[in-house]
This record gives sequence, structure tokens and C-alpha cells, in this order.
Amino acid sequence: MRFIHITQEVLPFLHLKGIYDKKLQDADKVLNDKYSYYFKLEEEVISNRLKEEHQRSQKIDDKTSKFTLGLSICLTVLGVSATVVAKLLPAHELKYLVVVFLSICSLYMLLGGIISLGAFKLMPTYGYGTLYEYRKSKNGTSEIVKALIGQENINLVKQVRNQVAYLCIRNGFVMLLTSLLILSSILTHSAYSNISQKEESTKTVSNNESVSMVIKCEKPMQVAPSLRGYIGLSLRCSVNR
Repeated sequence: MRFIHITQEVLPFLHLKGIYDKKLQDADKVLNDKYSYYFKLEEEVISNRLKEEHQRSQKIDDKTSKFTLGLSICLTVLGVSATVVAKLLPAHELKYLVVVFLSICSLYMLLGGIISLGAFKLMPTYGYGTLYEYRKSKNGTSEIVKALIGQENINLVKQVRNQVAYLCIRNGFVMLLTSLLILSSILTHSAYSNISQKEESTKTVSNNESVSMVIKCEKPMQVAPSLRGYIGLSLRCSVNR
């Protein structure tokens, strides 16, 4: 069960396909035994429930439009992040790993966008129209029950679709966060490497200067015998400095 749950979290669009087809079929199977208790309710209760489902459908559609706006912002952030990575990332063995994570992130964002934009597709609405009023006048409560069952299943399809789009966006953000963490570690490692290289080069330059100073001091000099002691003392002092 845990493996199935993880699979649904990582690949939510596969889970959506099964629920989508099943609920669309259930919307027309109003005579199924699992809906038998619907026909035992009073007409007023069923009518109120149908109004609630219509309101719920409207709220889901409004949430979908806001979700699409959030998706566009996510795609903008992703584009900016990819540009920063392309410009700032130095040569490193983990560079390809960052590219892979960003590619997966783009794929998740794209799938989330496609699923959320699919919510604008017109889906059937049960319990309204002239034909519905005519059938309700002929069949009475049973026609309201059929409309309620159909609308409930359609709303479940919309809800699951929004949930799957959200999971895709969430997984994309996880990939983006992972790539940014790897990027920060690469930049930190590169900064420390540059500092250590500068310190080593500074030590090398100072050692070379001291050697050249010793070589200059060891050149043979023609001096008077009476001044040799003083000159040697002066040279040793300059080398020690």
C-alpha cells in the first residue's frame, strides 16, 4: 500500500486517468445499487443537495482559474532560476545533476499546466435546462436524484483534476529546491577552492621572493679586507628582514 501511495505522489497523472474515466461512467449509472439510498430521501433534501453541488462546482471552477494564475508565476520563477543556473554555474561534476533536476522540474510544471488548463474544458452540468424541467415534471423525485448523482461525480472529477495539478506543481518545486541546494553547494565549494588557490599562490610568491633575495645576497663582492665583517652583517640583516 505504501508503494502505491508513493507512486501516486510521484506520478499523480496516472492516478487521475483511472478516476477520471470511472467517475464519468458513474455519472450515467444512476441505477447502480450503491445509489439506491438516494431514492429514499425526500424531494426537498435532494433539491437542496443539488443546489449545494452546483455551488460547489462554481467554487471549484473559481479555484481552478486562480490556480492557473499561480501556475504562470511558477513557470516564471522556473525560467529565471534556469537562467541564473546557466550563467553562474561553474564547471563541476554535479553540473549535469542540476540540469537533470531542472529538466524534471520543467516536465512537472508542464504537466501541471496542461492538467489545470484542461479544467477550462466544458463539462456536463446536471440539474438544469428545459429538458430537465420537463423530465422532472414527468418523473418527479427520481429525476432530481439522477441529476444529483451525475453532478456529484462530475464535481469529484474536477476536484481530483485540481489535486493532481497541485501535486505536479509541488513535485516541480521539490525538484527546483533540490537543484538550488546542489547549486549553492557547488558555488560554496568553488568559492573555497578559489580562496585556497589564492593562499597557495601567495605562499609561492613569497617563497620565490625570499629565494631571490638570498641569491642576490650571495653574489661575490670585491670589498676591502677591513670592511668585510660589516658588509656581511648588513647582508644578513637584510635577508632576515
